[in-house]
Amino acid sequence: MALPKAVYDREAPTANLVTTISGIITLVLAVLVALGVLTPEQSTEVGQHAMAILQAVVAIWSAIAGLVLIFKAKDS
Repeated sequence: MALPKAVYDREAPTANLVTTISGIITLVLAVLVALGVLTPEQSTEVGQHAMAILQAVVAIWSAIAGLVLIFKAKDS
């Protein structure tokens, strides 16, 4: 089961939603470290947890898309 190209496109790995969200998370963590809200060590841990959550969301999205295709897809 593949994700829709709007979410993840293997041919253009820098132009998809997963990469964009990962970049936003990284940027927010960098700003929080620069402002002194988080230490670099805390930032690493938070980043790892955030990426794990993002991967879980993508997996759930794939499962839901698969279920929808099972029941709603039409044969060609």
